[in-house]
Amino acid sequence: MKLTNIMIGLFLGAGLVSSCQSEIDEAKGYGYLQLSSVDVNKSVITRADITASETIAVDILNASNAVVQHADDWKNLDDVILPVATYTVKAYSADKTIETQGFDAQPYYEGQSSVAIEANKAKTVNITCKLVQTMVSVNRSESFKSTFGGCTCYVEGADALSIPFGENETRAAYVKAGQALTVKVDFGNGKSFSQEITTKAEAAYHYKVNLDITEGNAGFDISVDQTIHQYDVTVMVPTKQESADMVTSDIKNDASKVWGQFAYLSGTCNLAEITSPVQFRYKKKSGTEWITVEAVQEEGTKNYSTKVAPLDFGTEYEYYILCGDKTGETCTFTTESYVGIPNLNFDTWSQNDNNWYPNADAKNSYWATGNEGVTLGGSSNSIGVSDSHSGLAAQLQTVEVTMFIFVKVKAAGNIFIGSYETDASNPASSVTFGREYTGARPTKLSGYFKYQPGATMSDGSVPSEKLEKDECDIYIQLWSGSETIGEGHFITNETVSEYTRFEIPVEYTVTNRRPDKITIVATSSRYGGYFDGINVIGQLAIGSTLWVDDFELSYY
Repeated sequence: MKLTNIMIGLFLGAGLVSSCQSEIDEAKGYGYLQLSSVDVNKSVITRADITASETIAVDILNASNAVVQHADDWKNLDDVILPVATYTVKAYSADKTIETQGFDAQPYYEGQSSVAIEANKAKTVNITCKLVQTMVSVNRSESFKSTFGGCTCYVEGADALSIPFGENETRAAYVKAGQALTVKVDFGNGKSFSQEITTKAEAAYHYKVNLDITEGNAGFDISVDQTIHQYDVTVMVPTKQESADMVTSDIKNDASKVWGQFAYLSGTCNLAEITSPVQFRYKKKSGTEWITVEAVQEEGTKNYSTKVAPLDFGTEYEYYILCGDKTGETCTFTTESYVGIPNLNFDTWSQNDNNWYPNADAKNSYWATGNEGVTLGGSSNSIGVSDSHSGLAAQLQTVEVTMFIFVKVKAAGNIFIGSYETDASNPASSVTFGREYTGARPTKLSGYFKYQPGATMSDGSVPSEKLEKDECDIYIQLWSGSETIGEGHFITNETVSEYTRFEIPVEYTVTNRRPDKITIVATSSRYGGYFDGINVIGQLAIGSTLWVDDFELSYY
């Protein structure tokens, strides 16, 4: 910021009008003062709002600092006759106040000089008006922006001065000179970082604060361009603000803590005396609104935790533990991503010859059934029907078909995520349950069903106890590698004549790993998949029929 110099020429006129000259000659104890011009040095003006049209007021003060002559604009000051004495001539911005600070403040200029009035003598004095305020601005590096997002920075000073500089603020603010100035970075999570800019702000100086980041300790560097009185102040802000009293647990890589639409936050409070509730705050990293939740203490420890939900899939969040004005480090985690399961409403069916498929391409491409095996001796027993909760539904029926002309084989109606390839000699090996899955872990499978058990049970050996009625089974299963990590079943032998909602909680036996495969299965006879060669040894009832529709997965 170059100084604005306003040159005011004050001199005694050499060729005064005769009437004034005679008055001076008669008085002998007076001199004559005249303001002849105001000159603005445009070569040092650097701001568009400072122009040669600046209105400058003038005060002439005596030895007691009393104003003996004033003009709101030097151009309106008439010829002045003054008693012989020494005077102070003060020039200043006429229509502004120095008391205002911040972006609403305007530049204020001031200058003064003394002049000794002598009898019958002409004097000339020059006054240079300079900016009497300090200018300050804030710039953020790209690294700072990407690390701390849309945090607000403040320039603070005496008398509760606090000027906010938003992320995109490029203006300079005017503040009073002489005060200590500090830059404060408010991270929006109850934590902040402060660094002193100067112990005494100089008038007509521009302090340009450049915010950057460092992985180490805070840094501070100042360079000064004396020709334009510009301070370049670089403040290195640490990326982590740690506290021994409050420790936020990093759950970023803990699958047991971070799910698709919820997370378990945890931390430690080491305060000797806890006078405020221990809480957690969290928000989307890209957002600005923090949500505060109460923490629950683990009995006998200094550890605290809480569950936060619902969260958005595949979204980065930040969070920290706090107690009163004490906070832990801000940590981040990213929720599991959503991966949709096609045709959960069972509205899509296609046909190839006698076989029906719950997919659009007339193949067992995602969902599968045992229809290809059943149709070797009969008709498809797993089909789409209009008797539904909405759209179409899957109707699954237990049947008996004749294979190889004389061999009768029982087959449960079924639909499942997986693949089917008929092995007539070993029907049990025809089915492969599950397909690749990398989505968020579901917590519940729900939907609608009807069920009509068949009239007469077969004499199978599985289960070992005799069933009085057939049972349907709807279940979900998730694997990590070859290990089942989550599973849930809905089993009933009751007759249900109207579509009724069911809910199956998924019970996870392993929570620190994410799944890589999933299946959902519905079958009209729970034990219809037990074989000895081609013979079904599971107990079932011919005619048992299960209708299922509008499946849905929940994630919290």
